[in-house]
Amino acid sequence: MDAPMTSQEPDLQIIISSGTSNVHQVVLGFSAALAAAQMGTNVTVVFSMLGAHWASDSVGHDNPVPGFPSIAELKDLLTESGVILEACSTCIENYCPVPLGEDGKRVLPAAITRVGLGLIASRMATVNTVVF
Repeated sequence: MDAPMTSQEPDLQIIISSGTSNVHQVVLGFSAALAAAQMGTNVTVVFSMLGAHWASDSVGHDNPVPGFPSIAELKDLLTESGVILEACSTCIENYCPVPLGEDGKRVLPAAITRVGLGLIASRMATVNTVVF
């Protein structure tokens, strides 16, 4: 089920829309989110389109970008830093390599909330948004 809108909007919304062919963009997006969060910014990271691939806990364990943690490590650091992780519900069904649940929907890791594209888009009018 999609998450309801909350009264607490982030200060920064980072949308990860790049997949495996643009892993440097993904690392940059996660690293920027982490840096902002560690400076006290309220950050939400959204997995969208091909970027929904990275919502799976089974991917991103290699380290393709010298000098940076792996994508899996960056996701853990984001969660530890209080960053909210969300995923476009339609994109998860199309691009995320996680198993199907009994209800026929993909089962996301516990730290990631399904949201609708409408919520993501509506934030763009009031929340600083960067797409990677």
